[in-house]
Amino acid sequence: MGYNNYDFLIFTQKGIAELASTQGSVLGYTRLFNLSDSIPTQTFYWEGYPTPGAPQSNFLIPLNNGTIIEVNASTMAVSGRISVGSATGFIGVAISPDEKFAAVADGPSGIVEVINLKTLQTVWSVTFDRQSGATAFPCDIRWSPDESTIVIPMKNNGTVDVLNAQDGVIISSVALPIATQPFMLTVNSQGTMLAVELSGNKTDAFFSYPSLKSLGTTSFSVSTFSPTRGVFTPDGNYYLEASGATNVVEVISTSTFTVVNTINLPASASPGLADMEITPDGDSAYVVMHGTPTTGGIIYMISLSTVTTATGPTGSIALTTAPAYAIPISIAFATFLADNVLSPPVTGLHC
Repeated sequence: MGYNNYDFLIFTQKGIAELASTQGSVLGYTRLFNLSDSIPTQTFYWEGYPTPGAPQSNFLIPLNNGTIIEVNASTMAVSGRISVGSATGFIGVAISPDEKFAAVADGPSGIVEVINLKTLQTVWSVTFDRQSGATAFPCDIRWSPDESTIVIPMKNNGTVDVLNAQDGVIISSVALPIATQPFMLTVNSQGTMLAVELSGNKTDAFFSYPSLKSLGTTSFSVSTFSPTRGVFTPDGNYYLEASGATNVVEVISTSTFTVVNTINLPASASPGLADMEITPDGDSAYVVMHGTPTTGGIIYMISLSTVTTATGPTGSIALTTAPAYAIPISIAFATFLADNVLSPPVTGLHC
């Protein structure tokens, strides 16, 4: 299968940005900053962009120490830093559908905020704590397609909260047993359904959105399957769930909430799920395996046209670096970076 209208800009665990084509060629790289091997592995952070991918504008790169680094997309140089929290743990950035705002969730501090991407000023900031005073641990954050709400799983509270995107006020909430540990979540492109990964009992829970009425749950027959990140197909008919512990993607029907297919990813020297998203053309899902700084990582492509029958991926992109996440960018943007900004690829780049 050919993928011709975008390339991948990969941000790695140890401070490198790498450009790769969907055919598997490394087109260039640059070092943004240095993170030594003595610092905890940078796999506890993520960045979510709308399906069309990233425009040629500034990037906000979250680190798992509560810091967000601003990178100028025209120069790929660090142009600023934003401090959200100070402890090591989950932090994520989700870019709004109009790509004008960023929603940030920092688990260790309990801080959730929205940032104006043009001014880098904080629009609002709310700290979510438990009654004991400990952090509620917001693990993930996602926008609704119409940009009116954001939704957050509170791992230590056992709740999923929908917030007004304008001011951070909770407008709906669902309480789950704390032991279920709501961990990650995704809203479908229709804005009508929410899927939540529950790390405590290793199941997926589905809710109406934004009312958060329970629709169903999905359990997994493989004992080692640990649901970590999923995506809805563009038509909303299926939910693809990837495991953080095994190289498996389960395909769930959103009408019956049962597993209808299992896609096995090849065993490799680059284990460990980092992310899964939909490509800009809507034809494929891509799974990012983070690996290690010495093994590198890999991106697997899954065709959505055969998602209920496929037994394996339809393509792969081997990376010589260990990715934290990969963002699709246009060919024009990628060509600009390769021709004017990035250094040529080198053999044996393991950082």
